Amino acid sequence: MSKPIILISACLEFEQTRYNGQSVPSQIVRDLIPYVDFIKVCPEFSIGLGVPRSPIRIVMQNGEQRLIQHETNRDVTEDMIRFTNKFVAEFGTVDGFIFKSKSPTMGVTNVKVYSGMKGSPAIDRCGGFFASKIIQKYPGYPVEEDDRLRNKKIREHFLTQIYLFADYRESFNNNGIENFHKRNKLLFDFYNEELAKKLEINDNNYFDLIKLIMNHPPTSEKIVQFFTKLIGKDEDILLKYEDNKAGYETLKEVSKILIKDKDILNQTFFQPYPISLLLKAEDDRQKNYWKN
Repeated sequence: MSKPIILISACLEFEQTRYNGQSVPSQIVRDLIPYVDFIKVCPEFSIGLGVPRSPIRIVMQNGEQRLIQHETNRDVTEDMIRFTNKFVAEFGTVDGFIFKSKSPTMGVTNVKVYSGMKGSPAIDRCGGFFASKIIQKYPGYPVEEDDRLRNKKIREHFLTQIYLFADYRESFNNNGIENFHKRNKLLFDFYNEELAKKLEINDNNYFDLIKLIMNHPPTSEKIVQFFTKLIGKDEDILLKYEDNKAGYETLKEVSKILIKDKDILNQTFFQPYPISLLLKAEDDRQKNYWKN
């Protein structure tokens, strides 16, 4: 598989650049290290704020969001804007982003905006100064926060996206878009069959349409419809999935046994990312609950 290139908040597992001089543990980052090329960045450290340091926050002043080190009353807004603009202008190839949640610079959503300095209440929520600019430059690219990636469904969707985007990047660079389209056709149909019908490999908007297709994973109802076409409506595993007695991975594995067409089985849909990145089905399998 193509190796995704991921821009990541440096404090996630890698560097002790948080305001308190620590790094932040992240299971998915640990899992991804052997399989991904990470590019690390800490905007706050990069503009000269030391480690450890007084934390910064987004403060509304005269109708404008400012980035303030509220314990020292230092305004670092212009420093951050200059660094971010320079970074964005020079940054190039990437397949996705993992940012630190709730960070005033790296948070994607749900970053608190305060009415004033220390002790003032939060009055709004927004994206971080740095992350918002990055997302503007790379619309439709996979982007997640460390907190959200603890969720199994969000993790599954993110991994599927970044490996597809890496596959597209390498296929495009090596004139292999036709084969890319063939091996990912089932995945496109799974995500959004209506939009997938509009994909034309010679269309200048081909990649933009892929980004739209991969924007949201299908609902459980759509998954049932998809697998009904794939394996038939009367299979027991599909009925169990509908009744929430079997999970998506189980549904997919059983379908691989039922499907005889090798061309279908070779589609990336059945293994969109390295199997080593699958979560354990039973974390506590080895635990002895009957030990005296």
